[in-house]
Amino acid sequence: MSEFPELVPRLESYATIKTWRERHGRYRMQGTRCKKCGEKWFPPRVGLPCPKCYANDMEPFECATNGVVTTVQHEVMGYPCMGYGELSPRKICMIKLDDGIHIISEVVDALSEDVKPDVRVKMVFRKHKREENGSWMYGYKFVLDK
Repeated sequence: MSEFPELVPRLESYATIKTWRERHGRYRMQGTRCKKCGEKWFPPRVGLPCPKCYANDMEPFECATNGVVTTVQHEVMGYPCMGYGELSPRKICMIKLDDGIHIISEVVDALSEDVKPDVRVKMVFRKHKREENGSWMYGYKFVLDK
């Protein structure tokens, strides 16, 4: 018998060191900005040149936490998604943040009919799923901005 009340997915594993390196992007939505041309990138481009001006000088940048839904995909798997609870359908959206960055994320705590293009959303910090070792993986999701 498992000590966890829900199923622990064993579909993929995450390296502890990789999780630690990506913590700023996952927990604070921190991207990078090119010091030469000012172009913003998320996820962060660490150790990579700027594709716009080819400069190798990036600085940390806190992405906006509010934005607008541009595209909505209601994901109906036909079965419960392992590790994600009983939430169905999931609302996977393309979101344009107020600083111009586009990201793909899930909109939670809303009815499917309320999540549509041009709706304002804000970032929240939530549980994502269980890791292979049973620990929770946290990260950002979005809720409707009322």
